[in-house]
Amino acid sequence: MPQDIEFMVPMESRVSPEMDRARTRHMAWVRVAGLVRSEEALGRYEFSRVADSAAYGFPEATGEDLDLCFDLLGWFFLFDDQFDAQDGRTGDALAACQELTDLLRSGSPETAVSAPVVAAFMDCWQRMSAGMSDEWRRRTVHDWVDYLAGWPTKIADRVHGVLLDPASHLRARRRTIGVRPLLALAERVGHFEVPPLAWCSSHLDGMRIAACDAIIAMNEIHSFEKDRAGGHPNLVLSLMGHRGHSQDEAVRQVRETVRLSVESFLELRSGLPHLSRVLGGGAPELDRYADAHAAWIRGYHDWGQAAPRYTARDHPGDLGLENLVARKPG
Repeated sequence: MPQDIEFMVPMESRVSPEMDRARTRHMAWVRVAGLVRSEEALGRYEFSRVADSAAYGFPEATGEDLDLCFDLLGWFFLFDDQFDAQDGRTGDALAACQELTDLLRSGSPETAVSAPVVAAFMDCWQRMSAGMSDEWRRRTVHDWVDYLAGWPTKIADRVHGVLLDPASHLRARRRTIGVRPLLALAERVGHFEVPPLAWCSSHLDGMRIAACDAIIAMNEIHSFEKDRAGGHPNLVLSLMGHRGHSQDEAVRQVRETVRLSVESFLELRSGLPHLSRVLGGGAPELDRYADAHAAWIRGYHDWGQAAPRYTARDHPGDLGLENLVARKPG
């Protein structure tokens, strides 16, 4: 499916000016972290440019802040693809989900973590949470745990052989797309925090859902060929299977989801001054939080249209790097 399908995303295109520098440094981090162990795997990972999405989603980040964003986005994609593996790694990946959940709930590990994917995440988490409030930590741990809990559900549905209906598919993807932790990361690298009462409001939750759905819908189109080739769930396939749409009709429906989600986000954003007045302040933080949503909607759009992960035709696009979750020898 062509990557130049147009979406209604009327936000400004931006990218961090330090993308090239951060990419070079990130490639060294991936190797040192043990996430990529062979030259062939390193070449595939570098070709994918998945971590470049950080420069689009966090266009104002520079220095160590952008480095953290690159590392975490690289981790996201590497971790994600292990659940599409067909060679037995899925069980290890599920174990990593449980270990990470336990570590997030208990705090810093008391003993050395030997699984590269766990150790790499904990390195990112320690940097991500540094200097943030206890309130921010509590809600962000909740978002991470919910993200991790979404993967066993995805595996169970695959084993069951169920093709989720479109609404159920979208609900499931909201957990594993990882947008909520990335919005928390935007607070961290933006050096601000949303006031607790405002963050808990249905108004901001609606903004998060709208941004999430817009990104999911674009991703479902970009990854359609990869998902179909690998037998993975996809919203386009769900619409075809449950509603009898042709492929073109299903794609049009998913594009409409993008449009409606962006419109919903923009409408909710326009109501932030009222929310700030009613709750007694926090206008600058709410504006920056809304900017983070807009940056990710537009950033995913721009990165996804040209990402080699989806445009390559000689392989399905999954990274599937060997030994990602295996424990280090010795």
